[in-house]
Amino acid sequence: MSQAIRISLVRCSDTPLKRSEIVHLSLTPSRIQEKLISSEQQFVEANQAKGLHLAAAHPEHGQVTYLQEVTEGGFFVYVGEPDALQEHWFGAGSWVAFCDDSGSGHASKAGPEGCTRTFRMLRGHLG
Repeated sequence: MSQAIRISLVRCSDTPLKRSEIVHLSLTPSRIQEKLISSEQQFVEANQAKGLHLAAAHPEHGQVTYLQEVTEGGFFVYVGEPDALQEHWFGAGSWVAFCDDSGSGHASKAGPEGCTRTFRMLRGHLG
């Protein structure tokens, strides 16, 4: 039996404004493989930032979850109220998923050493 992987999930809250929030869940590698659409290795340059954005639906696959496994370096994710975002660091060994497809979204910034990650697209929303 495969060991479950702890994942930090960035999703929309249940509030009317659907602000982004982080919750935690666990998935087995086999469950991730069942939902897998695609996978690729990526490197994000040091301090590269994206302002508020959404994990939008995919034009072909509809609702998807973007799952990132950090292998080197890391990145910050900012969630919550747009004028009072909360910063969260995810370093090597972290698994972070995004399915906040409405509301104000989340922001992100690569760490000072950049971020090497495995980027996976999964069918549907987790959680």
